[in-house]
Amino acid sequence: MLEKALVGTKRYWAWVFSLFAVIGIGFIAYMQQFNYGLGLTGLSRDVSWGLYIGQFTFLVGVAASAVMLVIPYYLHDFKKFGKIVILGEFLAVSAVTMCILFIFVDMGQPMRIMNVMLHPTPNSIMFWDSVVLGGYLVLNIIIGWATLHADKKGVRPAAWVKPLIYLSIPWAVSIHTVTAFLYAGLPGRHFWLSAVMAARFLASAFAGGPALLIILALIVRKFTKFDPGKEPIQAIGKIVTYAMIANVFLLLLEVFTAVYSNIPGHMHPFKYLYLGLEGHG
Repeated sequence: MLEKALVGTKRYWAWVFSLFAVIGIGFIAYMQQFNYGLGLTGLSRDVSWGLYIGQFTFLVGVAASAVMLVIPYYLHDFKKFGKIVILGEFLAVSAVTMCILFIFVDMGQPMRIMNVMLHPTPNSIMFWDSVVLGGYLVLNIIIGWATLHADKKGVRPAAWVKPLIYLSIPWAVSIHTVTAFLYAGLPGRHFWLSAVMAARFLASAFAGGPALLIILALIVRKFTKFDPGKEPIQAIGKIVTYAMIANVFLLLLEVFTAVYSNIPGHMHPFKYLYLGLEGHG
């Protein structure tokens, strides 16, 4: 099926080369960082994580959100998700790939990634994050490829795919939970020091990821012959709505805890973000 990627219209190739141009710009920027060090990013003690970790966190949520299609389709036999679930699985593959690349550049040097694998440290959250992301990437490549191949032939996926699909459901939850632990385990950052951080990450993922998938499905439907259907898109819209309500509710719980307790370390980050603090923000 890879040969299909080498065939397309002029519009398709213009899109492909524009993506290559963006990749090229990113690679040049990374080489600058590799030569001059992470000081080039402008990050510091106060701004320790910038675009790398911000986009990494968002894309982990996009990858995890594929489970919101997998559960209705495979566990509840909602067959109308048949076409769009494949799109969701491959969106997860691309999102996880970008997540791993963001970790790669954030570590500064390629050998540091090798050290994570060659010298595993079970007490490191970053080690477990690398493990769950790598595992989820492999799972979605296998599942997505097998289901797409079966759909092309008009048959059901092979029986051995089912256990992998069921395994991918808790694995999807784990990738964003472990990512939340990266934040929630930092005692010096009170804004993230919260027991509901993992729940908030999952709620925001199940809102943001499917929302991005809706946009992708509409674009694909407009410019290609692939039509995921109107009803599946509307069903995903309902998922986004409920997930966003849960996300806002959890955020308000944190705001109440911070403001009502009047603990400066918890209260000041919210004031800085939403109102400004001492002339900043």
